[in-house]
Amino acid sequence: MIVSASFPSSAPIRFLTVSAIFSMALVSGCTRCDVPVHHVDRAGVTEETVAQLAISGMMCEIACVSKVRKELYDLPGVTRADIRFDANQKIDTALIVFDPEVVAPETLIATVEDIGDGLYDVETAEVVHYAPESSR
Repeated sequence: MIVSASFPSSAPIRFLTVSAIFSMALVSGCTRCDVPVHHVDRAGVTEETVAQLAISGMMCEIACVSKVRKELYDLPGVTRADIRFDANQKIDTALIVFDPEVVAPETLIATVEDIGDGLYDVETAEVVHYAPESSR
């Protein structure tokens, strides 16, 4: 069965434009990321992937930490986001458990760096892939 539809001549152009804008928005978050992501494989009890991001710019535990945690939890594929905050340190650490088949580490970085128009910077990023010894 063949189904045909008749669109006004501008409909395909509008669709193409919206599609192009959406694609650029998705890609731009990952390509502007200049933080190298270091990947490590380790033995673990269960299989999981954890990103450790060193973040500068957080000034308080209530507003800053809560905002970063919320934005990370809002990403599909993120199952846990813990922030180690110390007011006496310039760099704080986010530990994010995520599904690498759903969300890329570069997206985690871009999400943090996009908060407040660049209020926070990700200084370093390490992704640890844990797997039981028998599955290696």
